[in-house]
Amino acid sequence: MTILAGNDKEEIDQVKEALNKTFKIKDLGDLRYFLDFEVVRSKKGIMINQMKYRLELLTDTSLLDCKTCNHSYE
Repeated sequence: MTILAGNDKEEIDQVKEALNKTFKIKDLGDLRYFLDFEVVRSKKGIMINQMKYRLELLTDTSLLDCKTCNHSYE
């Protein structure tokens, strides 16, 4: 998998076109998830988090309904 990123859409389109001449590529659109990271775009910029991964981890370990604690380990 290859991720293309940049702020010049025309240049990105040119790179995709050049890659497509040599390789069979599939444009999956805007990046949303990669390596358990969620990519969220807004007017302020791009935010990367692992919320989906954390929720899946808590669900898989049956800890989603556990209560939190505020212990400080100093």
